[in-house]
Amino acid sequence: MIDPNIIIPAVLTFLIAFGGLLFKYFQYKTENKKLLKEKKESDLKLDIFDKVMDLTSINNIKMAVDRVFETTIADRFLILIAINGKDDFNYVSVIFEQHKSKELAVNATARYKNIEIDKAYKEMLRQAERSTEKVIHLNVENMEDCLLKSFYEMEGVNHAKVRHLLRKPIDRDNDVLIYSSLATHKEHGYTLQELAFMKAQIESTIIPNLEYVLK
Repeated sequence: MIDPNIIIPAVLTFLIAFGGLLFKYFQYKTENKKLLKEKKESDLKLDIFDKVMDLTSINNIKMAVDRVFETTIADRFLILIAINGKDDFNYVSVIFEQHKSKELAVNATARYKNIEIDKAYKEMLRQAERSTEKVIHLNVENMEDCLLKSFYEMEGVNHAKVRHLLRKPIDRDNDVLIYSSLATHKEHGYTLQELAFMKAQIESTIIPNLEYVLK
């Protein structure tokens, strides 16, 4: 007969060792899945960046933005992407920037890369996409304290027009949002005529060129 005092500790030792192996296996699968997801998101950002940098399309976008700078008080234009999710997007990156003058340039593509956003920023992205005009108008002075307000204050931005541009699917669980920010360092906001001109440039030139290179 097998002595229980021998077999029970042996079984327990085996189960503990087996449980440890299972834990390491699932930990490896989780970490590997996370790394694959991060690589996929990184590849996606590079792919979008490369496509947006298409020579003809980027020149068309730059010319449209120059027209906005010449006709309105806007002096900073960014194209951004938000990734990781379908409703709550967690990270944003600037993939294109244009400034009215060199003095206002902040190297946004390097400064704002993989920025984890807060609840207020997520809500703004949702509102922009769901609103009829696809735009949110921001007066920095009147904004509640949040991450985006801090960025604007650091840059000296006083007013901004955040415009939802496109949504592109990545996989079953994730989409990428593409949106723009037209900002001004002037103390007064945009006039109705300026807003109409910016809307025309975005819808007639900027969005069609993005759709063309990202199709």
